[in-house]
Amino acid sequence: MSVLMNMQDLVGGYGEADILQGVSMTVHEKEIVVIVGPNGAGKSTAMKAVFGLLTIRGGSIRFDGDDITGWAPNRIVQRGICYVPQVDNIFREMSIHENLEMGAFLRKGDLSAAYDRVYTLFPDLKERRRTLAGNLSGGQRQMVAMGRALMLDPKLLLLDEPTAGLSPKYMEQIFQISRDVRDTGVAILLVEQHAKQALAFADRAYVLAAGANRHEGTGAELLANREVAEMFLGG
Repeated sequence: MSVLMNMQDLVGGYGEADILQGVSMTVHEKEIVVIVGPNGAGKSTAMKAVFGLLTIRGGSIRFDGDDITGWAPNRIVQRGICYVPQVDNIFREMSIHENLEMGAFLRKGDLSAAYDRVYTLFPDLKERRRTLAGNLSGGQRQMVAMGRALMLDPKLLLLDEPTAGLSPKYMEQIFQISRDVRDTGVAILLVEQHAKQALAFADRAYVLAAGANRHEGTGAELLANREVAEMFLGG
């Protein structure tokens, strides 16, 4: 598979504080890559770096052949990367369908194919498309957030802890939908606190600790790694 996104020796953070201390990671086309690690490891910070949400003081980020280091988020969206934050990721006072419409703000012309694609991936949303997003369950709201991002037909979807606060049923559903999204040709990079479950479904994964790479490999390899199990999986 071709490399879609490559982060190399990235140093950066917020203000004067460097959270990332030389982090490197790669996402290939049509691949699910998971970032796991303890609290404060820099997982969400690394993802936000890809989307242009922090100050980068060293290293580089390349996406689909372009050096996007330091680009503004609006330019990154136009290039083909969409980001779903953990919180405040929907318009609660709008219907599901209106949320999807807002997600397509950069697209022109007929959106029917985009709606069909999202509603095929999220049949629960199609049945309730006129329902206010604020009246949905946590799992359903997460589906709306993912669907809204997919309206822009990204090449890479960034998901920041998409299963946080969800029941086991919805957690598994979000993971399965992520597989379905990947199978449509969209690569996914996600941060996840439920490390065991995430590694079990990931194509590849990175373990971060103290803002630096600690381990990397396939999900199966990291699940079988004794140090990873003892330090990060409670095993």
